[in-house]
Formats: sequence, C-alpha cells, structure tokens
Amino acid sequence: MEVRLVETKADLARFIELPYQLYRHDPVWVPPLRSEQWGQFDSQRNPMLNHCEYALFLLLNPKPVGRVSAFVDHLAVETWGEPIGLFGSYECVEDDQGARSLLETARAWLRTRNMKRMRGPWSFASQEWGWSSRALPRRR
Repeated sequence: MEVRLVETKADLARFIELPYQLYRHDPVWVPPLRSEQWGQFDSQRNPMLNHCEYALFLLLNPKPVGRVSAFVDHLAVETWGEPIGLFGSYECVEDDQGARSLLETARAWLRTRNMKRMRGPWSFASQEWGWSSRALPRRR
C-alpha cells in the first residue's frame, strides 16, 4: 500500500468518490450530494479555503482504499492561540497499517507547517470536530 498526495483533478475525483465505493452496500449510509463534496474543495464555493492550507492524500492498493485531508485553518489557530492542525475526510478499509499510514501522513504534513497538535475529524464544510487534540511527536 502507498499513500499518495492528491495532485490532479482526476486524483481529486478519486478522493471524492472513495466513500461512495466503500459504503455503497451499507444500508445505513446516506451518501452526501456529490456536488456538495466537490464544492468543499472549490475556493469560490467554500470560503473556509480562503484561510486554510490543506493537502489531500489517498491510500492506494493499487486502487484507492483510504483517504485523509490535513489542513491548517489559520483563523482557528489564531483564535485558539495554539498551533493545532486538523485532519478530516478520513475513510479507510479495515486495515490497521493502512489507517496508521494515512494518519501519520497527515500528522507529518502538519508538522512541516509547525503544528504541534492534530485535531479531528474536522470538516471543510461544517468545522465540526470529533477527536480531541493530541500532541504530535517531536521530529528526530
């Protein structure tokens, strides 16, 4: 398995489409509108992107089997007074190593932006989060 940065529109389509593939047979999953999912990553439709830096990652085996976003919301960092980065859009097949790889990739990306903690899952749309913050390990 390999974690790869989303760099092209085709990659973004695979990133957005993944939950529809993973949960297509789940009778309790209510799929969000695809247009809303695309809108989350369009700065003209999502004003949150005007104060965020972000990266999207896919877990491939060789097809997408997981995804995660990592982002710094500069307004949130200013408000909290703490360097807390965020993760979201997290989906993964049942695979401990793959799940760990995705979250570690998000954590590493946030560390390169001087974030000391990671909080999530957070949404580009709602700014609601679930997990509490966790200290990021120091670089060696």
